[in-house]
Amino acid sequence: MAHLDQTEIRKILKEFRKRTNIMCSSLFTPDGFVITIDQGPLKEDEDYYDSVCAICSSIVSLASQGISTLRDDVNIKHISIIAGDKTEIDGFEIILENISEDILLGVMFTSSLNLGVVLFELNNTIQKLSKYFLRVEQDESIGSVNTS
Repeated sequence: MAHLDQTEIRKILKEFRKRTNIMCSSLFTPDGFVITIDQGPLKEDEDYYDSVCAICSSIVSLASQGISTLRDDVNIKHISIIAGDKTEIDGFEIILENISEDILLGVMFTSSLNLGVVLFELNNTIQKLSKYFLRVEQDESIGSVNTS
């Protein structure tokens, strides 16, 4: 994959976080390479969101392996995880979406957020990121990607 403009990607993810008040979003590859993370205020553990990305990558890998036993043409488009304590007060959700063949978007947010708003803005963000990566792929095919 050619050099990606981290500034544009971060801008798209930051706008998404500000419009929805999610905790973090991240772009990563199915094999666990983190492209970028956009997060709200840092947790005490600075590797917190990196760990979340690693967990998300593992979930995608496990789901792909499990589904591949049923079908050869595996292409996971969406995974949703809802977690919480017994009282559901401190719950959170993780949504994993496929942006392109080799790029995933992970979003983490508290269960108290309006899911409809998050999903609406998530769809808009996916469209923006898909257009960005399509443009990068087209530039690669004609050899005009800036690799500096």
